[in-house]
Amino acid sequence: MEKNQLRKYKMKNQKLFQILKYLLLLVPMTLPLWVSNEYYIHGMLGRIFIYTILVVSLDLVVGYIGDISIGHAGFFAVGAYTMAVLNSPASLNMGGSLTHFPQIPFFLALAAAVGLTAIVGFFLSFPSLRASGPYLAVTTIAYGMIIYTFINEQEYLTNGTKGIRMAPLEIAGFSFVGNNFIYIVYPCLLLVMFLKKNLSQSFWGRAFEAIKFSSIAAESSGISKVRFKIIGFVLSSAIAGLAGGLFTHLDSYIAPNTFTVDFSILVLMALIFGGVRSTIGNLIGMALVVILPDLFTWFKDYRLMVFGILLLLALFFLPNGIAGIIKHYVERFFPKASAGPTLDEIRAMGNGKPLEFASTSESQIIPLQLKSIEMNFGGLKAVNQLQMEVKPGTIHGLMGPNGSGKSTTVNLITGLYKPTGGQVYAFNKPVNELKPFERAAMGIARTFQNLQLFSDLTVLENVLVGLHKHYKSSLFSVLLGLPSVKKEANQKMAEALQWLDFVGLGHLAYEKAKNLAYGQARRLEIARALALKPKLLLLDEPAAGLTSAEITEFNEIFLKIKSHGIAVLLIEHHMDMMLAISDEITVLDFGKKIAEGLPADVQKNPKVISAYLGTEVEGHA
Repeated sequence: MEKNQLRKYKMKNQKLFQILKYLLLLVPMTLPLWVSNEYYIHGMLGRIFIYTILVVSLDLVVGYIGDISIGHAGFFAVGAYTMAVLNSPASLNMGGSLTHFPQIPFFLALAAAVGLTAIVGFFLSFPSLRASGPYLAVTTIAYGMIIYTFINEQEYLTNGTKGIRMAPLEIAGFSFVGNNFIYIVYPCLLLVMFLKKNLSQSFWGRAFEAIKFSSIAAESSGISKVRFKIIGFVLSSAIAGLAGGLFTHLDSYIAPNTFTVDFSILVLMALIFGGVRSTIGNLIGMALVVILPDLFTWFKDYRLMVFGILLLLALFFLPNGIAGIIKHYVERFFPKASAGPTLDEIRAMGNGKPLEFASTSESQIIPLQLKSIEMNFGGLKAVNQLQMEVKPGTIHGLMGPNGSGKSTTVNLITGLYKPTGGQVYAFNKPVNELKPFERAAMGIARTFQNLQLFSDLTVLENVLVGLHKHYKSSLFSVLLGLPSVKKEANQKMAEALQWLDFVGLGHLAYEKAKNLAYGQARRLEIARALALKPKLLLLDEPAAGLTSAEITEFNEIFLKIKSHGIAVLLIEHHMDMMLAISDEITVLDFGKKIAEGLPADVQKNPKVISAYLGTEVEGHA
């Protein structure tokens, strides 16, 4: 009874919260009806809305993918000048003679601005794949400067420093000049907010964040870093092009001096002030950037310097931006409205469907074969002519002293390294040329010697990243938020909770991964790897740093995994664990196999004793 009352109370709070939100969203559409001053509605509010669309585009790159772009003014310019050239009745100087362009309808020109900017973003995304951090920031500055130079000097197309003047905007006989322009700008902002919300809350948004926190772990979960970075860059560019197309009609005039690097820096500052990964934060941050110089006349002469000081203060005192403060108080005063579904509600979404395990029970399909594998780092031979085979439905131990080549072997199997010699076979197929995400798609999952969790995501979201390759919804349906996407998301959420229950972490589903104890974090990595539904699971020193009691619990988990027909390659130092659960053990020393066989035989092998204890063994140099 109490649970039903709590659920009704929560649903009532959520409905009231949603109604209040939608009412607030409608307010700007009514402003032209009761405020006639064009400076505040058209000049200020319209500018804030358009610039917020630009900040949202930057947030996709900075907030979600984790790259720094200081060249978005360039994409803004591409959209603006595409609109100006196509939708302006002006005559441009083409090779010394005036050429008259036909005036294309506004919405068609706006679509062209979005499309052309997306194409430019696509081609400029490839050089960015090879850069990161400050190097990427410098690269994006170069993009912005190239585009600025182009529009400044190609007078035959852009009219150079003279700029392009636009005719008053009319659509179907209705004038959108002055305050009426809000009726176009604000719906466009709401559309962008809607698309961003759907994207960020989907498996696409989690994939972007996974790449940001750990691209290695993301690729090992079946996410292509290259593909998602390119798509993220294209989406960001397209939204910036939309903002640019709208900006052209804001002042009915554009010129190159608007699209400088300084403007890109201001947009980035607005994003940080407001808070990344928050559309409300994007709006608040840009409102500050637009309004503050207007409130204080002296501000304009020292704009960048003052904003720089404010940026340092924001980074120090408000690391999550103004949106972080708002979120804190919303969660404090409306806890039921801001909370997600309860664990019981999530379990109900799965309709009692049991977990599905992928296995290779067919004896002729060998999960893993290493044939004469070598890996050289300069003059160091980390792995030397390694031959090994992992049979279906078994736990194969791989052990050796520190520096013996165990983790290097795992990286060779998962595609982080490409062998200097030899061939890796997975499920009877050669995989040397496959990327990590392609091997994950085949059914190879792994954990890491050094934890690779997505720290700012919840425990449940980490496992949902592991389920990534099992989602079927297209990007288009995700952006539109179709009912089929919601249904699939609920099913995957229930499945993710089942994997957490499998490793004993279900009660911590909503906890941030960074808040977990060490042993719990190890369990989470295993749950995320299992969510991939692997046929071969690589466990890289999962017992490192665990207590004896925790090791016993982990042994039970690994035996449960084995019982479902999954082949396991266990890399570990703990001899007791290896002897207790391994069906076969391979021992490495200085990258070379020195022993292989049943645990009892390996335990008594003189070469193994020598490698671990450093004693002289007869016949072994």
